[in-house]
Amino acid sequence: MKRTTLLTGFGILIAYSGLVNAQTVPVHDHVVVVMMENRNYDELYKDVTDAPYINSWTSDANAAWFTNSFAIEHPSQPNYLDLFSGNNQGNTSDALPTNYPYTTANLGAELIAKGKTFTGFSENLGSVGSQAATAGGTNGYARKHAPWTNWLGAGTNQMPITVHQIYTSFPTSANYSTLPTVAFVIPNLLDDMHNGTAPTSIVTGDTWLKNNIDAYAQWAKTHNSLLIIQWDEDDNLGGTNQIVTIFIGQNVKGALYSEKVTHYRILRTLEDMYGTGYAGASSTEVPITDIWKSSTTGIASENGAEQHLVVMPNPFNNQALIRVDQNLQAAEFRLYNSLGEEVQCMRNLNGTQFTLNRAELKSGIYFYALNQGPGLVSRGKVMIE
Repeated sequence: MKRTTLLTGFGILIAYSGLVNAQTVPVHDHVVVVMMENRNYDELYKDVTDAPYINSWTSDANAAWFTNSFAIEHPSQPNYLDLFSGNNQGNTSDALPTNYPYTTANLGAELIAKGKTFTGFSENLGSVGSQAATAGGTNGYARKHAPWTNWLGAGTNQMPITVHQIYTSFPTSANYSTLPTVAFVIPNLLDDMHNGTAPTSIVTGDTWLKNNIDAYAQWAKTHNSLLIIQWDEDDNLGGTNQIVTIFIGQNVKGALYSEKVTHYRILRTLEDMYGTGYAGASSTEVPITDIWKSSTTGIASENGAEQHLVVMPNPFNNQALIRVDQNLQAAEFRLYNSLGEEVQCMRNLNGTQFTLNRAELKSGIYFYALNQGPGLVSRGKVMIE
């Protein structure tokens, strides 16, 4: 195995070329997942008459539209549980569960355990933390669409009732920076396309997304954040359970992607994004990695761990923004060429981001070491085009 020695100024960093990681998942400041309901992929894709807003994302430079995305099962509730916990927790219907609160692994608890935050915002929810099955009438809130309600409590893998919020608490456009790390948005049964008859129900849902979510989508494209518009299942008539999945954000390479995506794989991607454990079936999935403009590529440490650091973009031409998942104080960033020679050094770095300039560097692969005091914060590679 080829070995390169990089002199960091705080000791010797040994980088084995066999341990250079493939592209992984970049860390985002905020992720919002909006859940929609019961529409087959073919009902929505290219229907620019009834769903013009949804279809506008098929050609956006910051949107990944997945043409081969599938739900796991039927009906709705098991799919929500699959997406949130990698398992339907024994629920195979939309009936109110009888064995909650659960103590199994789930995305919300994983995030909280890592010092991150999670909130679910549900339209027409009666009160914060409510365990009611419905609220707001026939077209209102349905608990079966808010899976985190099954983990409310103070026990293992459980969350406080404050994670279950009314949609009116979702921040306005002036305050998106106050969003939790990951948020789920659950429209009511009319606005999510569940109730009503197509094409009217499709028009209603498409209009709701444009009026309520587009402002965040546009904000995410300039604030290192991500929007996922996700359907729970198809109409149960198509036979394939193929659904629409769209990722939108600053770090997304706009295109149509044909790789297979499932609820489990989306969960795994969010877990890898924030370095959590893996819930249920997500442990055997691989994250979505090919849609990103930048990533947490790096050189694994001896125990296989990797610090979260995002280089945007990577590769870059003239300048790259580097964001770190901690607050730096008097840190040093050193850049090395493929021979292990130091070619750039920045000292006294503070805060959570800084800029790397190409200066006179030639195109190629470079390795970095970010140190704070005697400790290594992160190490990895960048590419200059």
